[in-house]
Amino acid sequence: MTFVVPNYFLQKQSNKIISSDGFFSVTYSSRQNNDNIAVRNTTHVMILLIKGCKKLRTYNSEYTLQEGDILLLTQGNYFMSEIISNDGSYEAIMIYFDDNFIAEFVNKYEIDLSTKKSFNIVTFSTNEFLKNLVNSYTLYMHQKLEKQNEIIKLKTQEIFLHLLETNRERFCQYLYAVTSTSKERIKHILEANLDIIENVEDMCKIAMISKSELRVSTQIFFNLKPKAWLDEKRLEQAEILLKTTDKTISDIATTCGYSTSSWFGVQFKKKYGCSASEYRERGK
Repeated sequence: MTFVVPNYFLQKQSNKIISSDGFFSVTYSSRQNNDNIAVRNTTHVMILLIKGCKKLRTYNSEYTLQEGDILLLTQGNYFMSEIISNDGSYEAIMIYFDDNFIAEFVNKYEIDLSTKKSFNIVTFSTNEFLKNLVNSYTLYMHQKLEKQNEIIKLKTQEIFLHLLETNRERFCQYLYAVTSTSKERIKHILEANLDIIENVEDMCKIAMISKSELRVSTQIFFNLKPKAWLDEKRLEQAEILLKTTDKTISDIATTCGYSTSSWFGVQFKKKYGCSASEYRERGK
């Protein structure tokens, strides 16, 4: 199972989500153990683990969080599992934020990011002071206040400042990972989620931008219109599958997002000057 977040929570319109201007705060709970959930973050996230245990897996590392710990991730694709606590529940608060939120925080507090080292994943173990901050955050999450979102943003900055004091080097390396790639964020999101993009509307939803913003971005990064870029990436994927697998032409067409193998054949011949089967034969 794959979840694109925070998009998933926004589409569900959960009453446990507070959001505005690229900042989303979500209370999440579960009463069953989950293993190997594929999570695709389209923005950055801080996870406050309230109850239970969380494991995060990348291709070369594994991280384990205990109750009270904090996990920070940059935008990207991850595998996670959730283990319920002794009282039979799992609970966490996820705070999603965009590049602008980090840029404003860095500028507001004049944080020196000359480290030039970056980490996309950082964890912080709980302590009494951090526990009190998280408890305070939880309290405001469950209130209905006129300025609730503004308060939540300030509470997030408060936790950031504490993490900065706790381990400046590690936290700055995370901040640098965000700021050093911010100009190409849309490019990274589209390329990382190509396998679940079927059309231009999907591109907009995953990147959480309008069609006009998408056109500007694909023109800047790829020198192509959105549909043209998507078609090109699909055909590149088909070319690789033709060379490296024994999949049928019909299966490859489906895998690459084409509704019919005949339309795939037309597009493939237009780009490569021969049919997909002829291209495969030439490569043998």
